[in-house]
Amino acid sequence: MLLSPVGLPLDQLDTPALLLDLDAFEANVRTMAGHLASRGVQWRPHAKAFKSPAIAHQLRKAGAIGVTVAKVSEAEVMASAGVEDILIAHMVVGPSKVARLAALQRRGDVKATADHPDQMGAMGSAAVQAGVEVGILVDVDLGMRRCGVRSSGAAVDLARRVSGTPGLRFDGLMGYEGHTLFIPDPEAKRRAIDEAIGRLLEAKEAVEGAGLACRIVSAGGSGSYQITADIPGITELQAGGGVFACRYYTEICRVAGHRPAIAVLATVVSRPEPDRAILDIGRKSISDFQTPPVVAKHPGCQVLGLSAEHATVEVAQDESLNIGDRVQVIPGYSDFTFVLHDRILAHRNGRVEACWPLLGRGMLQ
Repeated sequence: MLLSPVGLPLDQLDTPALLLDLDAFEANVRTMAGHLASRGVQWRPHAKAFKSPAIAHQLRKAGAIGVTVAKVSEAEVMASAGVEDILIAHMVVGPSKVARLAALQRRGDVKATADHPDQMGAMGSAAVQAGVEVGILVDVDLGMRRCGVRSSGAAVDLARRVSGTPGLRFDGLMGYEGHTLFIPDPEAKRRAIDEAIGRLLEAKEAVEGAGLACRIVSAGGSGSYQITADIPGITELQAGGGVFACRYYTEICRVAGHRPAIAVLATVVSRPEPDRAILDIGRKSISDFQTPPVVAKHPGCQVLGLSAEHATVEVAQDESLNIGDRVQVIPGYSDFTFVLHDRILAHRNGRVEACWPLLGRGMLQ
């Protein structure tokens, strides 16, 4: 068992180590929570980004109503840690999963999503057998062409099917405007988000017109939250990863007002050439999805590439980077970095303040 690193200075940590700058993290949390609260939108951050009940509770203290997760196993981890309001933003299919979803209702309000009538029977039967009721959000395709019903009429039909299935309760609608995140022009991005969310709100109007209450309209991730929150009719957003402000969000999705809070601590282990350094991190410890990692506080050091256990860094002439030096490397994408580590070390003023296990890591079922 690893001894607790709490109280250690960062320069005494072994590497690689996943780090969280608490000052930056808390500032990002305030920014996101405040933006949503000022628009009257509730916050249900997606925990697939960070896999940690401890982080989920930090966000709840800042105003989050609960969490979103991707898998039943993640919901089990969060519910066991006292998070009671959970949305599984994925289809729950298969005998084991529907039975576990029903059992979770004893520990909290754990809602699921659906986009096809064939999903109803098994979930309803499992709920009836367990003597519980499961809340369901109908997933609406907003343009990603992934999951989701394709029209307002289909949303109405499925909402009616949910309401008529014993053991199930229709709670509302969900959609994700993820296809808009990478649009570089701000006005074009806003128009695309308006169009996408318009589909969700049209479905809401149709469902309510059919006499069904639609108390939840859930949308949005970190890459679009600052725009989506301005659209009246959305009740909650699922933005989560933006509180870590990796390069995916700040550079690719152009999320404003957040500063990097997550980094992987690495050691320089080789200097094979004057203009090249090798770090002891690679794709098994950091993600380069969509954009390469960057070496913090070393603008003249560019990460040229990652292999399994090595990062190759180009070193400018005016940079001092010696074997044994420690550097913090900001990942390309935080979601794909968290899943590579068992814990995250939260630090302030150069010392570890908390060690949070990533209990949701590996929870894929």
